[in-house]
Amino acid sequence: MDSRLNIQDSKYKTQNLKIRLHVLSPIHIGCDDVYEPTSFVIDEQRKKLIEFEPIEFVKSLKPQEIADFSKTASGDNLLAIFKTIKRFYKPEVRGKEVDVTDYLVNHYKKILSMGTFEKNAVINQFTMNKTAYNLQNNTPYIPGSSLKGAMRTAYLNALAKVKRVSNFGGKADNLESLLLERSEGKDKMSSDPFRMVKVSDLLPVGNVSTKIVYAVNKKKKKSERDTLADRGGVYQIFETIKAGAIFEGILNVNKAEEASGIKLKITFDDLKSSLNKFYISLLEAEIKTMKVLDISVPLINSINSKFKGQINKTAFIVSIGRHSGAEAVTIEGYRNIKIMQGRDKSPEYRDHATTLWLASDSPRPQNNNGLLPFGWAVLEITDGI
Repeated sequence: MDSRLNIQDSKYKTQNLKIRLHVLSPIHIGCDDVYEPTSFVIDEQRKKLIEFEPIEFVKSLKPQEIADFSKTASGDNLLAIFKTIKRFYKPEVRGKEVDVTDYLVNHYKKILSMGTFEKNAVINQFTMNKTAYNLQNNTPYIPGSSLKGAMRTAYLNALAKVKRVSNFGGKADNLESLLLERSEGKDKMSSDPFRMVKVSDLLPVGNVSTKIVYAVNKKKKKSERDTLADRGGVYQIFETIKAGAIFEGILNVNKAEEASGIKLKITFDDLKSSLNKFYISLLEAEIKTMKVLDISVPLINSINSKFKGQINKTAFIVSIGRHSGAEAVTIEGYRNIKIMQGRDKSPEYRDHATTLWLASDSPRPQNNNGLLPFGWAVLEITDGI
């Protein structure tokens, strides 16, 4: 086994580490939940979405308002209900507040101005995906599975450079089995070395703010021909964790017993080495692409100022969440990324993505000023337990 990965280290022992994740750019981690149009209003002056409990809204209504609202709610016109909620909402009905962009405020006003015969407009045009949140207190968190997945991808990339597998049959799962030396079939999970890596859910340190933004698609290379991707492509609306947020949790790298069936023994030194090599190169490549697109994001300056002397020692760059890029979730040298060619055209498959998803304040940005990459963060080891 290659010594650079330190896999068979005779000094291997269980490692328990306190960790912090510092958010550098917008992060969205899907949770299969959206902001229901009957459970929020937008305060246009404060630029805040306010999500409230429907029962609290009903309690605030006067008798005549209850009668009017009940009549509207008994029908199937969601837009009419949406407009009635806005008309009867009172500031004393408090709830979770989320920052929104100027364009989203205008988007909201436009929907409110629509005729009620356009009853599906709210669903079709205003779907806002929530980021992962704690059901008990509505605060965002970072699922441990997301961070563990980022570590796994980096580690697999490090192994791939050493092993150079050529007989995996083209399937990503088969490739992982060969790289991790795990069994197939029913023993696959029990023999997977990452079974011994445990990452807790990361909880917010202090108040953590979120913002609803548009995700827009940009071609990585400028072209003379104006395409849908050049104009922002099909947009999506996401709630994101804002840069500057900090989360903390626990990372356990446990020792695998000899009888476990796990052949590779992972240590935190292995994970550190792979994180450094994988994500730093991805970040540098993404910054280079953004420069081509005239997008200036001082990520490197931010990292150097906040973590001077810590990078590659106690602080490690990672990329997590939605739209962190196809390269961040695949293995270099074995990539087969699907590239859509447009309507009625068959997709192509390449070893790199041709577009980049970026966070925007509007769905069709007129220029690239203010666009931000998704998913970048720094993982800091704060203490051993």
